[in-house]
Amino acid sequence: MTTIVLAAFVQSGRVLMARRAAHKQHYPEHWDLVGGHVEPDEPVDIALVREAYEEVGVIPLSFRHLGFFKDSQHEATYHIYAVTDWSDGPPRLLGDEHTDLIWVPIDDANFVAPLAHPEIMSLLSLA
Repeated sequence: MTTIVLAAFVQSGRVLMARRAAHKQHYPEHWDLVGGHVEPDEPVDIALVREAYEEVGVIPLSFRHLGFFKDSQHEATYHIYAVTDWSDGPPRLLGDEHTDLIWVPIDDANFVAPLAHPEIMSLLSLA
């Protein structure tokens, strides 16, 4: 089973959502949190920092594990972290993983459509 880490960047009651690029194999053009695959033998929290830096150019400084869920369709386990402090300025698009970033009130995040992982919404309430 694949392990995925997702970062819920939280600021002033809002969460950062990223639109997945059209070329992505799973959930193309869907809204999601920033994140990606955990490498073999890589601790999940280290993967969180690496993925955040690779995808949006920031280094998480303060974060906590909110929980996880399993996606049996894609044989993956997703770990969700709330990131409340980071360095290197505001998150910004890097590379070709995503095509857009938006800040959404946490209570409205489940209305962003299409949403890659509706399961994350219940965990975001813990952020």
